[in-house]
Amino acid sequence: MRLSHIKDLNPFLGSFLYIIGGEIAIYVGMELLKSESKDITDEDITENIKESIRDTDIDFEPDDSEILKLNTVRKTLYKLYSEKLAQFRRIRDKSTGWFIYYWWHEFDLLEEILLEKKSLNEGKLRDRLQFEQNNYFFICKNCQESNIKYNFDEAFELNFRCPKCGSPLEAQDNQGIIIFLKNKIALIQDIKMSID
Repeated sequence: MRLSHIKDLNPFLGSFLYIIGGEIAIYVGMELLKSESKDITDEDITENIKESIRDTDIDFEPDDSEILKLNTVRKTLYKLYSEKLAQFRRIRDKSTGWFIYYWWHEFDLLEEILLEKKSLNEGKLRDRLQFEQNNYFFICKNCQESNIKYNFDEAFELNFRCPKCGSPLEAQDNQGIIIFLKNKIALIQDIKMSID
């Protein structure tokens, strides 16, 4: 990764931006931070990034003659918008009739967003844990490559016979999955999400 020159960015923010949109998201995030007190368009962001990488080997469009396209920046901004890290307002240009989008960051909401994602992931793991604990599962040893497992009710409806090959369905021990899920939940609970 070629991001060593971006030292002032909060590590949580930098990591989250990278997860959302790769290296370009970090550059877009930096431009949004730099323009905090003034309006900035997606076109301005694109030109500023092009200027900052002009004398480097960075090329966001390796299969194209351009080093960075406006469309790439726009897609990245919409990814940030969908993750609640950026907002925009649009104004119609009276002379052309086109919309101009002015963007700003919402990075001050990062801690809240990360806590929400943490809670969502923990909830999904708890639901899965409850499902695994409250069900007995059966599999066909002959069709094991298909990874199909049936809960008790489904296996009962099938007379405990595999619908693909007719072999008997056998009980599956899911204690390993239960232990794995409990460990994941404990790990998530131990993660500290303070940005300060």
